[in-house]
Amino acid sequence: MIPDMPRPRYQYCQREVSRHGKVTWYFRVGDGPRQRLPGEYGSTEFVAAWKSCMAGEAIEPQQAGKHTLQWLVDKYQASAEWKALKTSTQKVRANILKNVCKTGGALLIPSINRKVIASGRDRRGDTPAAALNFMKVMNYLFEWAVDAGYARTNPVKEVKRPKSKTTGHKPWTEDDVIAFYRKHGPGTQARLAIEMILFTGLRRGDVWRIGPQHIRNDVLELKAEKNGEQLYIPLDPILKAAFDRVTTGHLAYLVTPKHGRPFKSKESFGNWFGKVCSEAGVPSRAHGIRKTVAQKLAEAGGSNAELKALFGWTSDAMATLYTRNADRKKLAEGAAQKLMVNSLSPHPSARCGNDAE
Repeated sequence: MIPDMPRPRYQYCQREVSRHGKVTWYFRVGDGPRQRLPGEYGSTEFVAAWKSCMAGEAIEPQQAGKHTLQWLVDKYQASAEWKALKTSTQKVRANILKNVCKTGGALLIPSINRKVIASGRDRRGDTPAAALNFMKVMNYLFEWAVDAGYARTNPVKEVKRPKSKTTGHKPWTEDDVIAFYRKHGPGTQARLAIEMILFTGLRRGDVWRIGPQHIRNDVLELKAEKNGEQLYIPLDPILKAAFDRVTTGHLAYLVTPKHGRPFKSKESFGNWFGKVCSEAGVPSRAHGIRKTVAQKLAEAGGSNAELKALFGWTSDAMATLYTRNADRKKLAEGAAQKLMVNSLSPHPSARCGNDAE
């Protein structure tokens, strides 16, 4: 086996890492002025700029002035930042960028301004979610491009984002759960799947990969797939009994009904779970259970900290949403009770007795 060759060292180059982990390279001789080097270390753009600095020449401020959006997308997808993304995230962004480049791939990078981004947003106006995703991905692209020295500014920051009208996944009702249980009995993979979500509140990206190796002293321990947060979930007796009945011998409790092997991805699990939901006549899907569990916990008095710990949220925003809704519900119920016994009730019979007509 041939060992990896060490990468060349370029004289007078200084490496700087931001608090967000961004790596930037500068050229500096002694105490002289610093000049930022574009691109990644060792890339064609980096080496060309370094040679200019060594020759005492100024670095061309717009390295990609003659390059197109498609060129920029290709560079982005070959970057270290792209490679650090999860495969599922890469897939989503790649599909969006591919569609963008079908119509705008030939645009020169400097020509992509606020007006161009706003036009792309408006063309997707009939589907606010698509418009919002377009804005998000283009923002990621140009944030990276500015940092890498391929663009002067990020035009997306100047454009107002659309508000999505969707309320997200539909929460499950008690009737939904009852219908599912009646259709899918004990011992089935469908019953095991719903109990794993009901008694943990986990995302589908975590549920499908849970196995015996994640259970320690009747506590489910794993890192959340979405953000890497460490989760600790004590097992409900019902869920523990369901796990004890599993005899597949795999490293995942859930297996495909047809082949008896673990699911290949969260998408394949999600598609299968959607199918068994439809079989039970339930319109909701896996994430809707998570929303219902969060709402129930908030209504039971769960604090922001408790919701964040259980659901793996890293900010207060989501926890505040559920606790605020729960608080409003409690306040409304309390107000309604006061209104019922208040002597100033607007109904005549309450004010003057039952004889009032």
